[in-house]
Amino acid sequence: MTSLTAHLLQVLGPHAALLSRDAGIAEISANPDGQIWIDRAGEGLSRVGELGERQRDQIVRLAATASGLSVTAGSPIVSCRLPELGFRFEGLLPPAVESPAFSIRFHGLTSPALLDYAETGTLCIGHKSALEQAIGLKRNILVAGSTGSGKTTLLNALIGELHRQSPAERIVVIEDTPEIRSSLPNTVFLRASAGADATRLLASTLRLRPDRIFVGEVRDGAALALLKAWNTGHPGGMASIHANSAADALLRMDLLVREASVGALPEVIAAAVDVVVFIERTSLGRRVSEIIRVEGYDNGRFITSDLP
Repeated sequence: MTSLTAHLLQVLGPHAALLSRDAGIAEISANPDGQIWIDRAGEGLSRVGELGERQRDQIVRLAATASGLSVTAGSPIVSCRLPELGFRFEGLLPPAVESPAFSIRFHGLTSPALLDYAETGTLCIGHKSALEQAIGLKRNILVAGSTGSGKTTLLNALIGELHRQSPAERIVVIEDTPEIRSSLPNTVFLRASAGADATRLLASTLRLRPDRIFVGEVRDGAALALLKAWNTGHPGGMASIHANSAADALLRMDLLVREASVGALPEVIAAAVDVVVFIERTSLGRRVSEIIRVEGYDNGRFITSDLP
């Protein structure tokens, strides 16, 4: 057992079993009031106990140290991936929060395939066929949803389908936190950082001769660079974005593009984004509730149609 794992298990005490890869838990959250909540696949959120302030503080500081980060009153937020465990960690200490809080998100060792989504009812058969066809036709796909809706897991399933259809393709993946998985042998992973942000990496990506370009999450002005890349001979890419519906994802892209442009460029968005998939978390589990085809932009609005 590694030192990080041992320390976390010790601090978590009776809650240590929550870190088990067999627990079926997607996320563990410790709130400032000490309550621990878990999000278990197929069951949703439930409260499972409490963790003292001292223990919560220890866990945030331990995660920071393990990731080579510094956490102080002037820098009270820790965003990282725990190197020994593969969990995504978000921790906060005062003054950013009244009392220590953290969230640990876990992506399983394996990703479901599109067939698994269909068999569990997360994806209807028509939507499954539409996505398979979109991948085969090299359509640019935007996966939209709220936090915790399963965007990254769905992206991984789409990459798995790409591997099934075109295993010889070369793809470049850009993300700041390593969560995307690719079984394609010719895959290049690029990590965004303070010294090389997503915009800079996208410029470099074009010189790596990719067949397709994937971005883990579009969240800033890099959206414009991504659209340009998709529009310049690199179709068939995929990316995720936070949004409340498929149509809202296009508006969100428009807002992000404005961060890097002097004006709105909705026509560029309409030309680059072919398909938007919306996945949401419901009381019955995660569901792909919308897939739309982007057909253009006219009279101040995006022209779309439902798929299939």
